[in-house]
Amino acid sequence: MATNYAARGVPGLTCARPRPKESAIIDRALVCVLAAALLAGPARSEPVVAYAAGDIADCRGEPAESSTAARTARLIPAGATVIVPGDTTYPFATAETLASCYGPTWGVHRAKSLVVPGNHDYVNGRRDDFRAYFGPATSDEGYFARQLGQWLVIGLDSQRIGESLDREYEWLAATLQDGPRARCTLAFWHMPAFSSGLEHGPTPKMQRFWALLESHGADLVLNGHEHFYEAFGPLDAKGEPAADGMREFVVGTGGARLYPIWNPFHSSRKRLARHGVLELALDDGSYAWRFIDVDGRERDSGAAACRERSVPADASRARAAEPADGRQ
Repeated sequence: MATNYAARGVPGLTCARPRPKESAIIDRALVCVLAAALLAGPARSEPVVAYAAGDIADCRGEPAESSTAARTARLIPAGATVIVPGDTTYPFATAETLASCYGPTWGVHRAKSLVVPGNHDYVNGRRDDFRAYFGPATSDEGYFARQLGQWLVIGLDSQRIGESLDREYEWLAATLQDGPRARCTLAFWHMPAFSSGLEHGPTPKMQRFWALLESHGADLVLNGHEHFYEAFGPLDAKGEPAADGMREFVVGTGGARLYPIWNPFHSSRKRLARHGVLELALDDGSYAWRFIDVDGRERDSGAAACRERSVPADASRARAAEPADGRQ
């Protein structure tokens, strides 16, 4: 017959002492449960689902609620993480246009957004209104590194030139070399290093940033500036096709007038002149994507494993420069 006893080291707790035969059965069951847990490994966390698009709110000639930006904003679930690679509102990101056009549309997602400036976010060479409106969604410098689930997310300001751009590059090199460790890395900025766009095309000044990220094993780059969707196959540090390279998505599809697409750049896998958002499922060691157009239709999708993050032997170990003042 079972008897009660005080659990050793736990005052007041009593447990039933099983008969010897019962004890053996329980012990075997516990061994099976522990073995199954060890084989299963640690519990996996759910992927972070983020939504991305740039070149967004243009309310010239129509109310915000009727704009294309309002329609793309409704594709994003409430509370989701949002990544904005620049050009938040048109013609420029002033306090008035941000409040009256971006606010009623994509502004509903501002609390969970990560945002970098584009050329239309600068007014007379400054982005004071942009910084004041987005606050912690961006940074005083215009570039930053944040942890998002198991991913490192790096935002860059592609509008800088000269010494200001050089300081940003030095900061990126130091961040990749000595900054937070993460299995997977996503970077985003406005003007794409590579593009099939007729309006703008590739951006040579950002290609050294691309090469630096690629050499450190980064996985994804998101851009805007070209008002269409373009998805590239993996590219190496020089932008040449490479099976183990980094992927670029141009997502200038948030609501502004669409642009024409020129002769496709090599490794340009998909091109769409459609408004919509890019949905990203950022998992531990992998990612998946879907481009959802303004009518809610899936127009592109795929998945890939993260690359092996590396630190090149000749990478600069210089300390990050002091933050720049945000001017071009």
